[in-house]
Amino acid sequence: MRALALAIASAIALVIAPVAGADILGSAQVRSADGKLLAAARSGSFSYPRDGSVLSIGNVLSSGSRIELKDVSMLGGRVHADRVTIRHGKRATIEGLVVQGLLRDASANALFQLDTGSYLVVSQKAVIGQKTGYVGLRLSVAQGYPGVPGGADILVGLRERGQSRGFGAAPTVAGLPVVTEPLLNAALPPANGIGGKAVAIAAQYLGIAYRWGGADPISGFDCSGLTMYVYGQLGVQLTHYTGAQLHQGKPVPPEALQPGDLVFFDPGAFGVPGHEGMYIGGGLFIHAPHTGDVVKISALVTYAKRYVGAVRPYA
Repeated sequence: MRALALAIASAIALVIAPVAGADILGSAQVRSADGKLLAAARSGSFSYPRDGSVLSIGNVLSSGSRIELKDVSMLGGRVHADRVTIRHGKRATIEGLVVQGLLRDASANALFQLDTGSYLVVSQKAVIGQKTGYVGLRLSVAQGYPGVPGGADILVGLRERGQSRGFGAAPTVAGLPVVTEPLLNAALPPANGIGGKAVAIAAQYLGIAYRWGGADPISGFDCSGLTMYVYGQLGVQLTHYTGAQLHQGKPVPPEALQPGDLVFFDPGAFGVPGHEGMYIGGGLFIHAPHTGDVVKISALVTYAKRYVGAVRPYA
């Protein structure tokens, strides 16, 4: 459990480096996978690169505690928002969000997949410099997209709030830092390798209803049915039983978890786990929890006391 605590604490301690200028924090940034600032919007219109194919903003208007970004377009219009409004200490309000040609619900922490390696996360809590805050739209770009390095982040509508804080002072459960929702850089990794591809496939089924015995997106999923179905798309055959999947792969210690690894919880008789999910990186995992719930992302830290172990099914 101590090893798990160290691994998860390291995974969630991800921050955005502070940048001088409140107008930058309140508008938009493009950052490389290692956090390097590539471009930042200020007042007025903004395009990156010059043709605006990666990110374009029609106008950035700042008025004290309120900032509006109008006509926001990402990846050549694959993501578009009519207006992103941010106020000090509050989540962004996103109007007219369209993803892949479909009008979408802009609820907090909603996640949308654009392709096998690009993901959009809506209105997410983050750490900006030394303060907590929110990011209205965060898009992680896949390898190979023209005009931007693979793994780069497009961040629209950043706003800090509250007082300075550090992770060392965070409350703990079983020695693990508690986060109430995913941090900014912990949404989803690039879809590299079999594990990354498995995460990309699983992300397509966020919101699918839980159904005991379910193993497809039409009828629904239970926990082992979801992982079996996802890896089946990649030619990795798993048994529709959590107790079997625990032994269908290479055991992985907590400090070595990688995207795509299967994580198990709730030890029962003879050590058979009662629940499982798929690790996605950043201290998070995708799973189908129980009747009445849906396929969703949860923080591994909140399951620490229930943790059994992990395996890499394709190793």
